[in-house]
Amino acid sequence: MAAAGAETMRVAFHWGNAQLERDGPIDLSETDRIVERASARRIEVFPHIIVAPTWNRAYSYDPHAPPGDPEYLRPYMKVLIERYGPRGSFWAEHPGLPRLPIHNWQFWNEPHLPYQWTLPRGISWSETYTAQLKVFHLAVKENDPTAKVVLGGLTNSSWQALDELYYNGVKGYFDIAAIHPYTQRTNGTVELVRRFRAVMRRHGDGRKPVWATELGLPASRGRSKSKNKLQTTDRGMARFLEGSYAALARARRKRSTRVDRAYWYTWASRYRGDIFSYTGLFRYAGKGRPAKRRAFGAYVRTARRLEGCVKTSAGRCR
Repeated sequence: MAAAGAETMRVAFHWGNAQLERDGPIDLSETDRIVERASARRIEVFPHIIVAPTWNRAYSYDPHAPPGDPEYLRPYMKVLIERYGPRGSFWAEHPGLPRLPIHNWQFWNEPHLPYQWTLPRGISWSETYTAQLKVFHLAVKENDPTAKVVLGGLTNSSWQALDELYYNGVKGYFDIAAIHPYTQRTNGTVELVRRFRAVMRRHGDGRKPVWATELGLPASRGRSKSKNKLQTTDRGMARFLEGSYAALARARRKRSTRVDRAYWYTWASRYRGDIFSYTGLFRYAGKGRPAKRRAFGAYVRTARRLEGCVKTSAGRCR
């Protein structure tokens, strides 16, 4: 990733995996491994907090249900920030690593989609998400006032979902808005950002940053039985990657379309199953090394053009 030009990686921190019992210990061995490997290569880790523990799910029958009591986010975030934040014990224990403390924390992923934030019929996703984001915001800021809270990424009619969140009082409880501009057209990514930012301006948040915390196009055409129109070929995915990053880079000149970060979804995937398992720059290859896809070359070319240098495996310009 470092040699390809990646400078930051978005990764899920699964609360449910880290804390198996109410008031029990919080196991950070998995996240320690991620942060250690990334920082050694000068890659900033950007976590999204997701998956409530079974003991704290609003509806225990569904793994994607929101937390039952969001107050338990406070001790969890305290442990994470005390470990990986600016004064984190992780950095004291690893003085030989490049110091890349985590400053940005995202709460959940696509909470407007029922399979990501599962609720019984009749209960509002936007009301419940806003209420829990308020607790998450407090949990972050009380442990690191300089840290940034990132809104859960919104996709599809993202601007409408964002407007609904504002209606339910989300203003003031995030520092960075997040969009997942899935579209078939490279210039469509910029159009979706424009609509998204228009809603932010209308609610007085026009100066806040926007990140594309997912961006991609699945190379599943001819491989999946899905009728979803958001499908292409390997060649099409590579063209889309180069074109969409170029379009977003040009769009940064205007505040109405500016995006400060764009994360490709995803680095490696199975290339079987649902269409989004065909979005990886690599395909998992059993016990062997992951196999490069055509889009990987497009990613490297794009990174070198936009960063102005060729990176080493330690994340430095040659």
